[in-house]
Amino acid sequence: MIFVFVAILVFAATAALVSALVARRREKDARTLRARVGAGEAGGPEGTVLLERDTRMSTIPALDTLLKNLAMARRIELFLYQAGMGMRVATFVLLISACAMAAYLIAFAIFGKVITAVFFLAVGGFLPILFVGQKKSARMRAFAEEFPDTLDLLVSALRAGISFSGALQIVADESPEPVRSEFAIVVEEQALGLDLREALTNMATRVDSLDLKFFVTAVVLQRDTGGNLTEVLENTGKLIRDRFRILGDIMTFTAQGRLTGLILTCLPAGLGMFMALTAPDYFHKMWDHPNGRAILGFALLMQLLGGLAIRKIVDIKV
Repeated sequence: MIFVFVAILVFAATAALVSALVARRREKDARTLRARVGAGEAGGPEGTVLLERDTRMSTIPALDTLLKNLAMARRIELFLYQAGMGMRVATFVLLISACAMAAYLIAFAIFGKVITAVFFLAVGGFLPILFVGQKKSARMRAFAEEFPDTLDLLVSALRAGISFSGALQIVADESPEPVRSEFAIVVEEQALGLDLREALTNMATRVDSLDLKFFVTAVVLQRDTGGNLTEVLENTGKLIRDRFRILGDIMTFTAQGRLTGLILTCLPAGLGMFMALTAPDYFHKMWDHPNGRAILGFALLMQLLGGLAIRKIVDIKV
């Protein structure tokens, strides 16, 4: 009975996911068509720019209304944005459900125990979150690496006599991704009448970067108290580069611990696979017996917890 119920859930989640992907494809084609015909680019008086942001979390109106009332859905939306993914919140939730149910069915078919299948259900549901988290980390790391050069560009523009708003426009035009897109949003928000303080605060909220928060705080304080903005940004750039230097030293000192964690995490799994391939008669007693499978599942759980603990130890914040 449970197997049939889970199968129905998997089918429903897969159908909803396919429907969401088809709807997203249609929206993309519609945006491409509007871009080719020039719709929405200069539709106002005297060539004013008309901007309309699609804030829907789902293409289904009822589900979109429900998700907008949930704080968790807004956090997921920010999580997906920081990863640079255009996936909607509802699609991401359905993907998690589909992966979790698929892992449950596979584990139940192999082990035949509900408790073990529930454990693999949790692992399967976590995999999409882990994937998006990796993409977010890569995007934020790219932003942090390019940000000191962005500050140098701002300082050069200010020394040339360009206003701060003009310097932001130069950054939005000349910087590489993902810095360019974030500063382009700031410029667009200013063009729509938003105060510079609010636009910079919104960028600090969108981007999970401590260096950017230093920059926003320095600019906001300078606008409130006065002072030489060029010198402030130059000192902020030096501070960020010092943080990168210290972080590089920490990565060097913790290299042995990270390598140890990697070896301790992969060695048991690799040894088990080697034994299963080279001596199946020796290993099948552990795999065929229910208690043996339970022990293997417990060992896998402990390996994951140990790897996370070692990663937490060597992850030193600067």
